[in-house]
Amino acid sequence: MTETYLYSENKESNTMLNVWCCFPAVYNFGMSALGYLTVFKQISTQEGIFAERIFTDTQKTQIRPSCVDVMAFSFSFELDYLGILNILKTYDIPFLAKDRNESYPLISAGGPVVSANPEPFAEFFDFITIGDSENNINKIYEILRDNKDKSRIEKLELLSKVEGVYIPSFKKEGYFVKKPSSCLDFCVSTPILTEKSFFPNTYIIEVERGCPQSCAFCLTSFINNPVRFAPYEEIIKEIDLGLKYTNKLALLGALICSHPKIDDICQYIIDKVDLGMELEVTVSSLRADYVSDTVLEMLHKCGQKSATIAVEAGSERLRKVINKHLNKEDILCIIDKMVKHGFTGVKMYGIIGLPTETYEDLDEFVNLCKEIKQKYKGFIITPSFSTFVQKAHTPFQFAGREDIKTLEKKNEYIKKEFAKIGIKARTSSVKWDYIQSLLSRGDRSLTPYLIEVFNQGGNIGAFKSVYKDFEKNNKLKPSDEFVLKELSIDDELPWDFIQYPKNKEALKSEYKRLLALQ
Repeated sequence: MTETYLYSENKESNTMLNVWCCFPAVYNFGMSALGYLTVFKQISTQEGIFAERIFTDTQKTQIRPSCVDVMAFSFSFELDYLGILNILKTYDIPFLAKDRNESYPLISAGGPVVSANPEPFAEFFDFITIGDSENNINKIYEILRDNKDKSRIEKLELLSKVEGVYIPSFKKEGYFVKKPSSCLDFCVSTPILTEKSFFPNTYIIEVERGCPQSCAFCLTSFINNPVRFAPYEEIIKEIDLGLKYTNKLALLGALICSHPKIDDICQYIIDKVDLGMELEVTVSSLRADYVSDTVLEMLHKCGQKSATIAVEAGSERLRKVINKHLNKEDILCIIDKMVKHGFTGVKMYGIIGLPTETYEDLDEFVNLCKEIKQKYKGFIITPSFSTFVQKAHTPFQFAGREDIKTLEKKNEYIKKEFAKIGIKARTSSVKWDYIQSLLSRGDRSLTPYLIEVFNQGGNIGAFKSVYKDFEKNNKLKPSDEFVLKELSIDDELPWDFIQYPKNKEALKSEYKRLLALQ
């Protein structure tokens, strides 16, 4: 398998610590995950440490399982836990930290899921890294390297003193973890290229982190803030480096068009195309009121015929409730710009079941697309919807969720209404979104349930039938109490012990303010 390393590998023979960097899915997905690869690079370039990448389809390892000191898992989506348990099972490692003795490696995790609400999964791990890893990863692995011969409990005691490190077995009343933030005076980029990646040979460059908009449902807006921009000069260096190895670039960020130098960055790429370079450049979704002509010109010249814009809600009323400062004129303006720049279509992302939503809000989404279709003949519109899932550390963490039957009815309604105007709308699985919400707002009482779901195959039927059995035997409260119930703003929540820049009082105030707008 051909891989191109864009940094100097650590090939020293004097290894003091062996680390498995584990990704809870197959190789081609893992090799597209910038965060995972960045952490691997950071660990593997430390003196005295040998790191190896492990995936769910790994067949042969360089490090013998009995010689592994640490297994570090990437945890980006709630259902990744199934892949995590799969890897642990493959190497005969007990799922629960309390069942592992000194003969087993320390098991850790980091990523958005455990930075938001780690509690349903906390007992799987010896330690968890909260928030940005750049500032503390080196310190964590220095401690583990320099204290390899100490006991598990002694190592965890040392790690507990590092900012952003959560030790689940140490948690008690008054325990808290503060989320660290990197200053981003550098530029994170793909360290290893491969044709076997989900995005083959694509050089990903993080141009900004966080989002200034603070949409009330959005996890990124709250756990990745404050907003930080990679320096322009560093981005240009990374573009030049990437183009030595590939003609495929991806600019990454929650709101890349908010970068103060985005037009300059795009113009730099345009100039290369104008000189005869054949480039492919992709970006994460665009925000309608932030996109300039320069950005669209660059994307079109670099092979993009369509783009994604996050509309979220069809009506301006509902967009105000979710704190999405976007009006109809902004949306129509970007469509007009896209058409003028030669784009042939747009994917419009929306959320069904947002707090205070009515069928009139859904109708306005349909009417918006109808107006675009009538004005721009042949322009392809692809609406794509998921259902609302509450996320910890956002103002809408307190919000209720509509029941499965109501949301499935709304899904069918929106698809039917779009079909009337000749547009095919895509909708997510309401049942899987329900499970995501359960795990997003759950606590440690779910841990035995999650293990049994894994043991029974990890499919939607297992999630449903196992919960039914657990509830019947009084092992769990009704799942609707986790998922559908609106929480009191004064409730103590499982994730309150993690301290973010916007604290719980700020989230309470914002939740009340937004609901008052309806």
